Amino acid sequence: GGGTVRPARLEVEGFTAFRQPTVVDFAGADLFALVGPTGAGKTSVIDALTFALYGTVPRLDDRRAVAPVISQNLNEARVRLDFTVDGEPYTAVRVVRATKAGATTKEARLERAGEVLAGTADELTAAVTDLLGLTFEHFTTCVSLPQGQFARFLHDKPRSRQDLLVRLLDLGLYERVASAARQRAALARPR
Repeated sequence: GGGTVRPARLEVEGFTAFRQPTVVDFAGADLFALVGPTGAGKTSVIDALTFALYGTVPRLDDRRAVAPVISQNLNEARVRLDFTVDGEPYTAVRVVRATKAGATTKEARLERAGEVLAGTADELTAAVTDLLGLTFEHFTTCVSLPQGQFARFLHDKPRSRQDLLVRLLDLGLYERVASAARQRAALARPR
């Protein structure tokens, strides 16, 4: 995993601030800014995008809880994200329904060209992690930093900050090159 990922289209309904069906179209946008007053739903757009991919949002204290994403007094939240990885189109869908005990993910799937690659919430999260080459933690540390979390990255222990940057910038590549060079040198020495 770890190709170039681009959001194409986001559809939400009954998800946090988005009670009514709402579409965010990213098509043709190389760069975009979400602007608006506090409470306009800027963070909710990022939350919906993150939720479609990973089934959780950074604002939740309990990563496993899905009930809080359902808009107040509604009983279902739907999120659909169309995105591309290295130009290849994918669709991630999650539907969360309120139950007596809280809420459950009623539907979760990842599709590519009409083929279902994942059919449960956990499979979808695993497939996305694999496809993007990023865990939820990595994604929310470097792709979508939750409000106030940039400071955490800056104050992180140098070691964990370095681990993240190595992954993010694929600096492990240089380690592999160095290792290959050392092996060649070792083989060439006797010659």
